[in-house]
Amino acid sequence: MDRRHLLSVAVCLLGLSTISLAQRTSPPKITKQSPSYFVVLPKQPVSIECEASGTPAPGYYWKKDGAVLSMTGLYSMDGGNLVVRRPSELTNGIYRCFANNTYGTAMSEKIEFVIAFADGFKDSESTTFTFDEGQLATIPCNQKESVPAPSVFWTDDANPGNKIPLDNRVSIDPDFNLRFSNIRVSDTGNYQCNVKNDKLRVQLLSPIKEIVVRSVENVEGRPATLVYTPPASVEAFRTEKLRLKCIAEGFPTPTITWNKEGETLPEDRTSYESYGQELVISDVVQTDVGSYKCTAENGAGTPTSFTTTVTVQSTPYWQNKPEDTNVVINDRGVLDCEAEGIPVPRVTWLVNGVPSTDIAPNPRRTITEGVGGGRVEIRDAITEDSAVFMCVATNEHGEIFASGFLNVESRPAEMTDAPKRNEITIEGKGFELTCAGQGSPKPVITWTFQNNPISDTDPKYSIVEDGNTASTTSTLTVSGVSIADGGDYKCVIENGFGSVMATSTVTVRRGTTIIVGPGDEVFVEEGLEVVIECEVDHDETLEPTVTWYRDTGAGQEQLDLSLPGGRFRRARTGSDSLKVLNTVVEDTGTYECRAVTSEDEASASTQLVVQTAPSAPSAPIVTQRSDVSDTMVALSWTSGGDGNARITEYIISFETNFDDLGWQVIDTVSAPSTQASLDLSPWVTYHFRVVAVNDIGQSPPSPLSESYSTNPAALTEAPENVKLDATDPGKMRVTWPEVHPYDQNGPEFKYIIKWREPGDQAWMGNEEIIEYEVTEYEIDVGEMYKELEVQVLYSNSLGPGPASDWSGFTGEGTPTQAPQNVEVNAEDSSTVVITWDEVPDSTVNGQLQSFLVYYSMIEVQAQGQSPAECFPNTDCRVQNLTPFQSYEFQVAVRNGQHVGPKSTPVTVKMPQGESGPVYELTAFPLSDRIVVKWGKPASPNGVITGYHLNISSYDNNNRLGNQTVVPISDAETTTYEVNPAEPDTNYYIVVHAVNGYGLGKFDTVEPKTRPAGAPVKPIVAESQIAPGKKYINVTFVQKDDGPAANQFYVQYKEANKEDAELKTTPPLDLLKGSMITVPDLQPGTEYLVTVVAANDDGETIGDEQTTKTIGGATQAASPIFVQGWFIVVLIVIVALLCILLVLCILKSQRGGKYNVSDKEQQRKGDIESTPLKDEGGFEEFEPRKDNPDGELPRGSQGSLRDSEPGSSDTDSLKEYADGELGKFNEEGSFIGQYGDKKQRPTEDTDQSGAAYSTFV
Repeated sequence: MDRRHLLSVAVCLLGLSTISLAQRTSPPKITKQSPSYFVVLPKQPVSIECEASGTPAPGYYWKKDGAVLSMTGLYSMDGGNLVVRRPSELTNGIYRCFANNTYGTAMSEKIEFVIAFADGFKDSESTTFTFDEGQLATIPCNQKESVPAPSVFWTDDANPGNKIPLDNRVSIDPDFNLRFSNIRVSDTGNYQCNVKNDKLRVQLLSPIKEIVVRSVENVEGRPATLVYTPPASVEAFRTEKLRLKCIAEGFPTPTITWNKEGETLPEDRTSYESYGQELVISDVVQTDVGSYKCTAENGAGTPTSFTTTVTVQSTPYWQNKPEDTNVVINDRGVLDCEAEGIPVPRVTWLVNGVPSTDIAPNPRRTITEGVGGGRVEIRDAITEDSAVFMCVATNEHGEIFASGFLNVESRPAEMTDAPKRNEITIEGKGFELTCAGQGSPKPVITWTFQNNPISDTDPKYSIVEDGNTASTTSTLTVSGVSIADGGDYKCVIENGFGSVMATSTVTVRRGTTIIVGPGDEVFVEEGLEVVIECEVDHDETLEPTVTWYRDTGAGQEQLDLSLPGGRFRRARTGSDSLKVLNTVVEDTGTYECRAVTSEDEASASTQLVVQTAPSAPSAPIVTQRSDVSDTMVALSWTSGGDGNARITEYIISFETNFDDLGWQVIDTVSAPSTQASLDLSPWVTYHFRVVAVNDIGQSPPSPLSESYSTNPAALTEAPENVKLDATDPGKMRVTWPEVHPYDQNGPEFKYIIKWREPGDQAWMGNEEIIEYEVTEYEIDVGEMYKELEVQVLYSNSLGPGPASDWSGFTGEGTPTQAPQNVEVNAEDSSTVVITWDEVPDSTVNGQLQSFLVYYSMIEVQAQGQSPAECFPNTDCRVQNLTPFQSYEFQVAVRNGQHVGPKSTPVTVKMPQGESGPVYELTAFPLSDRIVVKWGKPASPNGVITGYHLNISSYDNNNRLGNQTVVPISDAETTTYEVNPAEPDTNYYIVVHAVNGYGLGKFDTVEPKTRPAGAPVKPIVAESQIAPGKKYINVTFVQKDDGPAANQFYVQYKEANKEDAELKTTPPLDLLKGSMITVPDLQPGTEYLVTVVAANDDGETIGDEQTTKTIGGATQAASPIFVQGWFIVVLIVIVALLCILLVLCILKSQRGGKYNVSDKEQQRKGDIESTPLKDEGGFEEFEPRKDNPDGELPRGSQGSLRDSEPGSSDTDSLKEYADGELGKFNEEGSFIGQYGDKKQRPTEDTDQSGAAYSTFV
């Protein structure tokens, strides 16, 4: 390149830089200044700091107390800093720094400049203060003013230079006076008030304050009195500390307590200083207003208190400061300012340091000032509108300042930092992309992924921006990345005058993860093997190395899974899971599976717990618990190891000198207790042992305790569970529990049985039994049903124990006479009342208990009905009988042991009763009519004479409409048509059967009629058209919704004849059928068939269908399932299956599974001799060759076909029934289980309902 070209390039670059410099302009901004309260040392030069930014660089000047300073004599400038060469009282004042350039003037906050000083004390000579012991004493400090505020404390000559100790008796009040609540003789001494000024590094001592305390023999108590309190009204300032102090005097020393009336003090912000005298509430908030009370008390009188009212005030503070704003030409700029305070401050504006009211008006500028906030707004901005605006918020407690400039500029966006071109990350982790740019106005940075905008409202993305008025930096963080997050990410920087972009390509590799982890804990029983699962998933480009570590308490160690014969190995070939063989308790610890790749790693750990049964406890120690009885002992032991499974309980057992008892468990104690209290039996020698139990099992038994023997003792318990049973007439059997030698309490044990008549003093008999295994004795007095008093006792060498007294009767005989003149009268359709003559006592042969009423339904054989029981002197009723049936009744006498003969049978016919509900009530609704159908009741309970219908409609709120009552007097009529019916209406239909009793139980049906209108278009599927050789069957299927068809007909004609006649079948009422046969057709011919649905509102024609009749020379091969030979084969197969099923059933009947099988076997000859109804029957059922005449074998009960008329199929079972018929199950006949369980209606004259009854 020649010189001319280089010169051209240089000129261009210089021009561009000049343009860039011209564009980068801004008004001044104060960036650093001295504190607003600036205390300095006198006569020592000091700088008041002031720095400002701005383009071009700003110039500086200062004002003191509102007047511009001239830089001569006392003052000079160092950059923007003001140098005060010799501070003095003349230099004290309010200073302010101003920085200006061509775009505006910035102003610092006010700086109060003060020189430090410390005056002495108001008194100059020593003072002596004399007090009597116990008095209140106040020693004034008398300090003068000091700047800055000094720290003040008191010292005495006892510890020169050290602060005197303070407590609730000795304190310093807020005026720095020293106060003694009650002075003591030991307080005598010289005291000085110390004023320390840290700025001047001086400490001033007051003149000596001598305190003389006169001793008093008896110091009288003096009630607490407040000697210092805060003002009655205190102002607290927001965010500052509220301090309230009370000081009290009195003897003894009072204590101070604080509370807030009506509220509790905020615990997190409340503290107490000066030993409770001073209440401090930090970070004051508005809710701290209220009344605060300090109370002083010392027990010597009534407590005294003082209340102060606190209000909360606040200096101004910012809610929203104005911010530096860059706008482009012709744009709009706004500076907002909001402040709070108590009271709310007034906001005013300074423009380039001049009050807004004193500047020339600008039509593009609007300035708003007022209480709480203000605004500066520039519209259609031009360069000359650039300025510095200072917001001033003022209330009675102070003022605050905040500045912001409005800079009118324009500069295209440019990129100063681009994201990495390529980024690699791991699935599940995150990555960051950073993009930075600058321009005026401040550019906006946006991000895209695969050209789609990214929003930080998506939880996956986080966009953090930082910067200043001209530049901005945006950091995009993508967290929890997946493979789908790989791709191109673009950073776009734009500000209206230009845009730039950069692309970063992100590659996401699948992270290494443990997809099947070992879990939190793995438990295994010692000696078994255990597998700790670990399955690793990783990116195909990353090959992980999987290593196992464990820590059993001695530090982590790596496991070698390749060691030959080792107990640690991989669970399977190619698996990363760990198998531990022959586990031992010492394997218990933490096991970690760690997968490491070149990019990342993953790990998962678990706690392996190897469990075993506990170790044996120590030998138990037996100690006697009572001096009174040696049978009360305490047992204690020490637990062994728990085998890594918590011990849940201890089992305590014993063995005795009675070998037949072996080891007996006496108690179980829940862990962690290791002791037990036991009650033993007298005259026994014991050994004890303890077994520990955990979830794995039981420990070995502990060693045996030393032997422990108890002494003989008297028997203390009377025999229990003694039974007196009447046996044969005149005899009574006495039984009692066996008493083992363990419970005999001593030697020479025996049973004693005594008996006598009630009221006698002397015993009729006395029997002693010395064999403890004998536990019964029969008393024979020879008189039936005689009452005896019986006494049973236990006795040993120390004498008999308490007696057990009982009474009972000797055996009864059988009643000899049946009740006479039995009468049975029907009380209603299901209840009868039975009466008979009184039975003579002499025939009862015992105590009359009740009368048994045997009854059975005459029409049903072998019912096995349990008898009803009636008691003497009560009405005898049998209830729940079946109406309109004949019953036979007999009565017998029952005493305590026997039942007498039955009375002569009495027969009664029950009156008609309430019929059961009708059978299978159904309704078939169309649009304008409903057909109701039913069957006769399964339980007519009389002669059915007709039916009774109630028909009513109801609305959507279930309100019934008008009711129509329909009586039907014909018992054979079981249908009724509701015609007409309202379309699209709910109906409620109730049907009763009627017999001689009246209305029976009802059944209901709730049909809904279909909507009105012409029927919906019929849709005829291929399966609804079945062609024959000379006919076609068409089946109509009513749709579930829409208006219903009442009838339908079929239109048809030949398909391939142009002049074919369209024919129509007669219509078919859909309540009478749903299939029409189209007759007289030609075989093998195609026909066009159309179904027409009709009702009273019109007709609807369905789609035309094409079908072909069967046969003809050109007929195509029929499907296999409609060919004749296939149908024949199918029928033969079904028949063979039916025969096989019958043979299986008969075989199961001939089996011996059931209790009745023996008698059923006796009947098989009859079964086998009975031919089937089919022609010829089967050989298996022909008569046996050894019995050609078909005679029944000996013992046969007769043919199943030869039952009496009206008998049921279950009669063969009833012959063997001991109880109710319905009790047969798997141990009885299977017929009832496999028969039709649905209750079918019966004829009025053939009712066979079982008579299950209740009795009163």
